[in-house]
Amino acid sequence: MLRLRSTLTLFLILTLVAFLGGLSSAVAAPQSTITRTRAEYVRLRNVDPTGTDSVYRKEWEVLATAMRGILSSKLPEAEKLRIRVVAADTHLRLYRATRQKSYLSAASAALAPLVNAKGALGSEESPIGEAYITMGDIQVTSGETTDAAGWYSKALSTGSPWSAIATSRLQSVKNGTYSKFIPSRDIATPRMSAAGTDSPGRGERPFIVLDPGHGGSDAGAVGPAGDKEKEITLDIARRVKLLLEKKYGYRVALTRVGDDFVPLARRTSYANKKNAVAFVSLHINASAAHDADGLEVYYLDNANDEASRRLAERENGIAHGESLDDLSFMLSDLIQTGKLEDSIALSRSVEGTIRGNVVKSYRDVRSLGVKKGPFFVLVGAHMPCSLVEMFFIDNPTDAKRLRQEQFRAALAVGIADGIRSFLDKR
Repeated sequence: MLRLRSTLTLFLILTLVAFLGGLSSAVAAPQSTITRTRAEYVRLRNVDPTGTDSVYRKEWEVLATAMRGILSSKLPEAEKLRIRVVAADTHLRLYRATRQKSYLSAASAALAPLVNAKGALGSEESPIGEAYITMGDIQVTSGETTDAAGWYSKALSTGSPWSAIATSRLQSVKNGTYSKFIPSRDIATPRMSAAGTDSPGRGERPFIVLDPGHGGSDAGAVGPAGDKEKEITLDIARRVKLLLEKKYGYRVALTRVGDDFVPLARRTSYANKKNAVAFVSLHINASAAHDADGLEVYYLDNANDEASRRLAERENGIAHGESLDDLSFMLSDLIQTGKLEDSIALSRSVEGTIRGNVVKSYRDVRSLGVKKGPFFVLVGAHMPCSLVEMFFIDNPTDAKRLRQEQFRAALAVGIADGIRSFLDKR
C-alpha cells in the first residue's frame, strides 16, 4: 500500500509539474489544464474531506503550487474563474493544517479579483456566491468575525444555492460558535448513523453501508403527485437494513438516518471508516421526456453512453456537461483499485435478485440491466459499490407502484437478497 501511495504521489507531482511547464510555455490547452487541476482537487477532497490528514499533506501542497501557477499565468481572467474558489479553499485547508500565514494570504489573493470585480465577473455565470462564502471562511479562520459576517451577507444576497450555507454561517457568527467549527464548502454538515447502534451478539459479522440518495434541501427527483426521491430512498433503505440485520445477521449502517443533506464525498468516506464490505447507493430515476420506465443498476466507470452521462449529471448535482470531464480524469486511476470486478459482480447480483423478486411479479415492469456510469457518490470507495436506480418516479405506472408498501417491500427484499448473495460468493 505504501509503495502504491508513493507511486501515485510521484505521478501526481510529475503530472502537475508538467501542467506548470505547459502554462509557462504557450498555454496550448488552458481549459484542459484547469479541468485536470480541478479534478485533482475533487479527488483530494474525497479522500481527505477535512484537509487535515497528514498522509495527503504533500499532495495538497503540490496541488496548491499548480493552482498558483495557473493564477499567475497569462491566461485571460475569464479562464481563471473556475479555479479561483477551489484555489482559495485549498490554501485555506493548508493554513488550518500548518498555520503558515502565507497560505492564508494566498487564499485571499486567489479570491480578490473575483469578489472585487464589477460587471461580468460578478454575473450569474461566475461562482460569486461560493466565493463570498469562502472569503467569509477565510475571515472566520483569521478571527475577523465582523468581516466574515459581511461576506456571508453578500453570499445571502446572491440568492444562489449558497444562500443556505450563508444563513448557517451568519447564525454561527451571531451565536459566537464560529471558533468551534471548521468552515466547509459543503452545503450542510451531515449527521451520520450514531455509533454504538449495532445489534449485540453479531461478533465480527461485516458491515454493509446503505446510502439513501439525496436528503435535506436536496429532494432529488419529484414525481407528478409530489412524491420525493429522498423520502422513498430513505424508506426503502430502512427496509433493506432491517432485512439484512434480522434475516441475515449483518451489521448495517445508513449514511443518513433522517432528512439530512450529506455531501457526496462524505458518503463513501463514511463507508470507508466503517470498513464496510459493500456500499449500495439507492436512488429513484427520472427522464427528460417523462416517458421512461424500468430498473437500472450501475457500477462506477466512465460512460460513453449519453443517457448514462445525463443521469450521472443529475445525480452528481451538476450542470449539463460541466464536470464529467473532471470525473473521467479521476476515474483513470480510481478504477485500477482492484474493486471494479467485485463492483460489477455486486451490481449484477442486486439487479438479478430485484428482477427475480419484482420484475417477474409485476406486470409491465422491466429491468434495463446493469450499466456503467460516472457517479461521484461511488468515487473513493474502498469496497465493492453499486448504485441502484429503482424505477422512474416521473413515470405514472412506476410512480404509482413506488407509493405502494407492497412494492417497496418487494424492492427491499430484492436488494437485501442481492447483497447477501454477492457476499456469500466471495
